[in-house]
Amino acid sequence: MMSKSVHRIALCLLTGCLLLLLSGAAGCLKPQSNPVPTPTKTPRPVRGTVTAIPTSVLPELPSATPIPIPTLPAAATEPASPTAAPATATEPAPTASPTIAPSATAPPATPAVTRPPQPTAVAPAPVATLPPRRGGSWDLEEGFFAWQSPHEGFTAFVANGWRPLSKVYDPAAPPRLNENKYPPNIHSGERSQEISFDWRSGEAGILRTVEVVPGHRYVIEAWAKYMPSESGLALYLGLDLGGGDNFAAGSVTWYPWRDMTPNQWVATRETVRARGGRMTILLRTVHPLAADGGNKPGGNTMFDDVSVTDVGP
Repeated sequence: MMSKSVHRIALCLLTGCLLLLLSGAAGCLKPQSNPVPTPTKTPRPVRGTVTAIPTSVLPELPSATPIPIPTLPAAATEPASPTAAPATATEPAPTASPTIAPSATAPPATPAVTRPPQPTAVAPAPVATLPPRRGGSWDLEEGFFAWQSPHEGFTAFVANGWRPLSKVYDPAAPPRLNENKYPPNIHSGERSQEISFDWRSGEAGILRTVEVVPGHRYVIEAWAKYMPSESGLALYLGLDLGGGDNFAAGSVTWYPWRDMTPNQWVATRETVRARGGRMTILLRTVHPLAADGGNKPGGNTMFDDVSVTDVGP
């Protein structure tokens, strides 16, 4: 009976030791954790009276050989993960596009220039002009009419389409107007208007009025030939832009003849702008003194071949 009790006690002790060893080994296997102490187990009370067993009586138990517990390597500690930056409500700034350097060989492209459409040039409308006045009565070819001079009661002859003008210095010897058919004294055609002084003094000529377009420019041309005189001679082209018929009026502008070479046909030419619808053209010669031209009729003058050309505004 006693032997069984001893064995039970020994078995309990051995079992407790094994439990303690296993608990220690289990604690070693847990990384970085403190072992939880196992509460001491309260021995169950033994019924009846327990008599102490003398030590000398107990059999000597063999010493328990400790079981070697393998040392486990320490658990590898993972590096702490970097702390993520807290998300913000601000949107990330846009990434700038990289600048692409132009090629060293290719020139930079020239931007296309858009030009506005050019207006189409419109040819100006042709300007209506009056036909030129020349030939016929302008060339003194349509005959002559007789004009009774108020001086000395003689008859003068004036080209058709024209009117005479005269200013007498000596009533006893006024200049005369004649029809000339002598070929050397004709510029074109078969006639010219002659003004004969025959050692007389005075002024004489012809005039006519023509319809014009206000604002248009007109080129007036006339030809003349005169014989030299000891007292000299002057030729004029007169223009009255108001259309008057008085050669002594202040509205007449007198232009000296451009070429005064004697004994040959010489021309004069003037360009004016019409102010109204009529313009008067005057041809005038002045012989200041009664003198001859070296035993010849001094100062005799011929007019011929007049023209008026409308050249537009």
